[in-house]
Amino acid sequence: MNPRSFVTPLIVGLVSLSPLAQPAARSADVPAGVWVRDGYALSVAVDGIKLPRFLASGPNNTLFVSVPKEGKIIACRDNDGDGTFETMATFVEGKAPNTILQGMQWHDGSLWYAQLNSISKARDTNGDGKADEDVAVLGAEQLPTGARGGHMWRALLIHQNRIYTHVGDQTNATDEPIEASERKKIWSFALDGSDKKLFASGLRNSEKLVVRPGTNEIWGIDHDIDLLGAKLEGDKKFGQPITDHNPPAELNHYVEGGFYGHPWLVGKNAPNLNFINDPKLVEYASKATIPAWLLPAHCSANSLTFYTGDKIPRAHGDAFVAQRGGSATAKVGYCLSRILFEDGHPYGEQKMVNFLKNRTEILGRPVDCTQAPDGSLLFSDDFGSKIYRLKYVGK
Repeated sequence: MNPRSFVTPLIVGLVSLSPLAQPAARSADVPAGVWVRDGYALSVAVDGIKLPRFLASGPNNTLFVSVPKEGKIIACRDNDGDGTFETMATFVEGKAPNTILQGMQWHDGSLWYAQLNSISKARDTNGDGKADEDVAVLGAEQLPTGARGGHMWRALLIHQNRIYTHVGDQTNATDEPIEASERKKIWSFALDGSDKKLFASGLRNSEKLVVRPGTNEIWGIDHDIDLLGAKLEGDKKFGQPITDHNPPAELNHYVEGGFYGHPWLVGKNAPNLNFINDPKLVEYASKATIPAWLLPAHCSANSLTFYTGDKIPRAHGDAFVAQRGGSATAKVGYCLSRILFEDGHPYGEQKMVNFLKNRTEILGRPVDCTQAPDGSLLFSDDFGSKIYRLKYVGK
């Protein structure tokens, strides 16, 4: 999602949440044991949405929340601008088996959203809080994927009058010729669904694509593979000392024509040990673009947003990353982190919120994050079924 999409001019009636809106639960507290960086306050902005996943900001202090398990997008409204959402209503309901899975973006007066085999745009023209105009822009005959399975989340980005979308690997790491599948690639289309073009290839699973502010650069987090050392670790007599620490998750700057190594390469052009005998391995490495930044292995860094506000000191242009946590023996991730940028390049990372108590107890799993109109950060937690708000309050 374009981090600046929430500044779309107000269009009266498009997101009016009465009379269908219901009061949002507001009584939940942050679980005891959640660590928050000094100078910041964490609060619950929305409670009561079961298994929320991806977020998108719209006009009138509206936050759209995807709920894949229920095939819904819920519109939450902060009526008084205090950072807590008082009402929520179902804005769009999917139709099984083409249920709503992931990408959303408010663009040009409509909420664009992705499903397993389609991309559509919806708006509320009669002011009842539910989208009554729902137009399919791309269908199964044009989009990469087909059936459920593997990394089926569909990324969606509207940028420079183009639609960008991606669906991940159908398995952990599918060894097949690059041209054999339309998955593991970013594709772009004109806004009317025509003019299909290949943008980039060699991705495993980039669930969200965003534009770095002040540029036309497209960025995303790509999940690392599982079971890197499985063939060597065998019966796990010694555990999984290779797999636990490798490979890293990747923050990538995606460029047109770029190749990012998957499934043959991981991290900074390190070979995938499962394909070590591939005769083209070095050739692939010679063509691959290495990540701009590396994150911990198996942290399941799920999504990011670039900060464009002025309410967090020296954060303009930095990336905030939701890390859902993954499969390592010692738990890693389960946090919201900040990647610091200088001159357009990342140079450091720090945790902002940590949901891993004593390194063992899981208190939350951040999935997606976005910037709120007031300059605070919002992020979803599909473990505690909450939307949190992180605000800078000073030392």
